Order: sequence, then C-alpha cells, then structure tokens
Amino acid sequence: MDLIAQGRTADVFDLGEGRVLRRYRDGDHDEAAREAKLLEHLAVLHYPAPHVYGVDGADLVLERVEGGTLFQEMMHEPAQFRRYGRLLGELHARLHRLSAPAWLVDQAGPAVGDAPVIVHRDLHPQNVILSERGPLVIGWGSASAGRAEVDAAVTAILVLGADLGLEASVAQRVEPFRTMLVDAFLETCGVDPRDGLDEAIGFRLSTANNTAEETRWLREEAPDCLDAFYLEPRAV
Repeated sequence: MDLIAQGRTADVFDLGEGRVLRRYRDGDHDEAAREAKLLEHLAVLHYPAPHVYGVDGADLVLERVEGGTLFQEMMHEPAQFRRYGRLLGELHARLHRLSAPAWLVDQAGPAVGDAPVIVHRDLHPQNVILSERGPLVIGWGSASAGRAEVDAAVTAILVLGADLGLEASVAQRVEPFRTMLVDAFLETCGVDPRDGLDEAIGFRLSTANNTAEETRWLREEAPDCLDAFYLEPRAV
C-alpha cells in the first residue's frame, strides 16, 4: 500500500479501485468503528462526506476523494479567501441542522446540553476536499454531539492559531489571510462562536497532539481572539 497522507492521529493509504485505508496510529478500534457508524449516518442524511466501505479494528476503508483541499486551493488562489471562508461557514451551518443521533449523545455524556447537534470539532480548510461532486468534509475522528457555537469556535481558533508547518516565507504570506478567512466564515456559520469559545479552548487544550506554540497560543491569545470581529459586546 502506498502512503498518500498523514494527519496528526492517522495515516492514509491507497488501496486502489477508488478506496483508501485510514489507519489510526494508536490502534484505537473504538474510534474507527464510531467514525464508520457516523459516516453511514451522514450518508443517509445526504451530508457531504466520504462513503465508508468497512471497518476492521483500527482500519477504516473509505472512498478515495479526488481533489485538492480547501487549504491547497486557497494557496493557489489567495484572492478567493473570502469565498472559501463563506463555504467553510456554510458547511458548518448545514451540519448543525442535523440533530445528533441518540447513540452519539450517549457517548458524549451529559455535558452536551439541550437539543445537541452533530459537531465535527476539526472542520478546518485541510479537512475539506473540493471534489468533482462538490466540497466533501473529511477527518471525522473527533466528531461528537454538542453545541454548534462550540464547533464554530473550534474552527475559528484552528484557523487563527494552528501551526501549519509551513516554510517561513510561505507562512508569512499566508498569515494575513487567517483573519480574512475567519471574517468570511463568521458571515455564514449561523452562530456566534464567542458563546462556545471557552469550551472550545478547553477541548483543544485537551488534545494531545498540540505543538508547544499551539498550546501557548490557546492559553494566551485564544481567549480574546474573536473580539476584533465584532462591534457589539458579547451577550452575557
């Protein structure tokens, strides 16, 4: 099998015939099975995500989606950052219209609040593929039941503060577009992420694969990172 992609928690291999193998590095069988079950649920609801073909232990067999990620397309077309930011927000709004199934609520625990929806919790530009059949959302390993405001806040802090692992010259060119992307995202995501920011920061701080700089940014800068996007004070 050829390794074709590496995330922070899983590796992706080409299986041929339009299929890929997503293998969790920690060998987590439960996570793979849960992700497969959620993808099957999303397919019934016609949310744009890859088809799942099967799961075996920590291995998940998925549709191979051809196309560049939203991040790659933005790098090629920086003038389109606002359009892509709005698309990211629209994918959020569409997802958050889907009530979380009972089994997902049970797994999330009592802190999910009233009327929880499906939340991705990792929906950033590198987890959206612009395919021939439209934008598809990938990377569902962190998905859960929860509040839309928290999910939107997670995306905002990922866009604003994630370590992209780019060369210094490229990172310098990309940096100004982080704010532009979030500004456009807020136009269409349908919620006020400030209402979920504290919970989103806590969730990201609990993630084991943060870099040292990401952890510093989450502690020192994330609590105020959305203030500049709003003229009105936050509702209390």
